[in-house]
Amino acid sequence: MGIKRKITVMLFTVLMAALLFSCDDLLGNKDNNQTGDSGVDFNNHYTDNSYSILVRNGTNQRLIAFKNELSLNAMIGGILPNANNHGLPKNPALFTASAAITMILLTEEQFNANKSNLNALRYTPFTRVSVFYNHGGDNSKVYEIDASLGGPNELRIINDSQSIDVELRVGGTAGPTLGYAPSQMLETTFKMQDGNYVIFPVFRRYNQARDLWETVYPKGSGSGTAWSYSLSFGEGATSTILNLKNLLQQTSFSTGAAWVYIINQTTSGGIRFMEGTNYIYRTATGLEQVMPGTPRTFQVNMPNVGNNFAESMEVTNWRFGPPQMQYPLQVSATDTTELGTKTIEAGKMYTITVTGDYNNDGMVRAWISAETDINENELGGKW
Repeated sequence: MGIKRKITVMLFTVLMAALLFSCDDLLGNKDNNQTGDSGVDFNNHYTDNSYSILVRNGTNQRLIAFKNELSLNAMIGGILPNANNHGLPKNPALFTASAAITMILLTEEQFNANKSNLNALRYTPFTRVSVFYNHGGDNSKVYEIDASLGGPNELRIINDSQSIDVELRVGGTAGPTLGYAPSQMLETTFKMQDGNYVIFPVFRRYNQARDLWETVYPKGSGSGTAWSYSLSFGEGATSTILNLKNLLQQTSFSTGAAWVYIINQTTSGGIRFMEGTNYIYRTATGLEQVMPGTPRTFQVNMPNVGNNFAESMEVTNWRFGPPQMQYPLQVSATDTTELGTKTIEAGKMYTITVTGDYNNDGMVRAWISAETDINENELGGKW
């Protein structure tokens, strides 16, 4: 073969390869293309910090997220299969203020087959996840979608309670999210893979009066541990119904957190609540300063122990004060000695009074002025 012919063959090979790759892109190759057939934005916006919500997708499905309802106007964006720290886009028309959101997820296949009537999937979405969006605040929490979803079996959830929204977690109270069953929703169906599961219901909701994102879970009266329900799919077992109202109506409620209620009586303006010198506690809507005359409630989450939240934990370095300087918690209103280690208990509210004037006397004083049990009426809701 002559040199000219060899060059011609090589050029033809390169040209054909380029055409193949080009056609692959035009056809929407789902391994490389971040839009695919649906035209949905599947790009990860975490990398450029322009995201609204962070998601870990444990499934092998391309998912499409919606805000609160199934409509094209409420579409947030797409999530790639098996994605970690996937940042959904922040559409300025959808994310205008801090809010609790029911994120409804469909597979790309469901979306493409029902574009003209997405609401037909209201009772049979891929799953729902309860999330919170902080407008201008911290949105670094990663919401997990469990790998058990997307199979041939049906888990049917009935939740016709008046006000209790239930998040279903797998393997423990802090496990990945299986789905979210809103109150007054007669039935929601989730498609499940074959396997063995232990389901833990957890109540995650926004308390608007306190600007607080609450974590509450039902507790078994006999076992004294978090209420759970075991089930298996496979070998002919293809469907299970959980009527949450019937199952949970007689249970007691436990909170996986303590609440800190801060009263600012200083003359120095806003004060912060900090753990050490770096971690700043924020309200559910992202506020980090407590203003005089406007008390604020903060949630301090308990560590997870097995399938329960711990009943108590030790804190050692709570600090309070304006952004310029934070001061340690003291023993009492009259004893300014630093308190040091303090054991706080789940289900209790700790009222902290802060006084002083950073600008004039150079000192801010903070102490625990009351310890009370959290009112159960705020935890349980109404069935």
